[in-house]
Amino acid sequence: MVPLCALVVATIGGCGGTPASTAQPAAPVPGVSPPGAAPPEAARKEQTAVDPVPEPNNTAPRCGQPVRAPAAGPLTLTGRFPATVAPGAPTVAGTVEVTSHAAVHGVGAPRAEVFLVVNGRVATEPMPQDAVGVRWDLAAGQSKKVPAEGMLTSCEPGGDRLTPGTYELYARVAVTPDDGAPVTAQGGPWPLELG
Repeated sequence: MVPLCALVVATIGGCGGTPASTAQPAAPVPGVSPPGAAPPEAARKEQTAVDPVPEPNNTAPRCGQPVRAPAAGPLTLTGRFPATVAPGAPTVAGTVEVTSHAAVHGVGAPRAEVFLVVNGRVATEPMPQDAVGVRWDLAAGQSKKVPAEGMLTSCEPGGDRLTPGTYELYARVAVTPDDGAPVTAQGGPWPLELG
C-alpha cells in the first residue's frame, strides 16, 4: 500500500501542503482574460465604436445616429403633417396612411412612430407607446390610416426643446404578422420648419 504522502508528492511535488517551487502556472483559457488584465483589442474597439452598424432587424432610430431605413417590405407609408410648427409647441401631430402591397395579418401599434432628423442624424426619438397592440388586417392594395405624433424635444442628454430651424420628419410602423418576422416600414422625409 502506497502512503498518502507519496501520492501528494507525485502530484504537487511536495508534502505537508506546500507546493514545490517548480509548479507551473495554469494554462490560460482561450477567450478569457485573467483578473485585472486589459480587455482584448477587439473588445476595446467594440466598446468605443462611435457609429456601430445595427443588426439588420434593428432599424429603430437611435439618437445622433444616421437615418437607417428598414429593408423594403410589403408596406408603404404616406404622411400628412404640418409644414410648420409654432415656437414652443411640445409635439407635432399628423396622420400616416399605410398601404399594403401584400396581405398582412398581425398585431401592431395603434399609431405610427415619429422622429425628426437634422443634418442626416436623428434629433428626436419616437414617443413611447403604452397602449396595447391592435389588430392589423390588410389585403393587398388596402390602406389604413393611423394617427402619428412626435416629440419636439431633443434626444440628447438634458432633453432641451429643439432649436428653431428646418428638420426632416420620418414615420415608422411595425407589425408582427401571425406567421413570420416583424414587418417594419418607414416613410419620409417630410420637411418641417420649427419656428
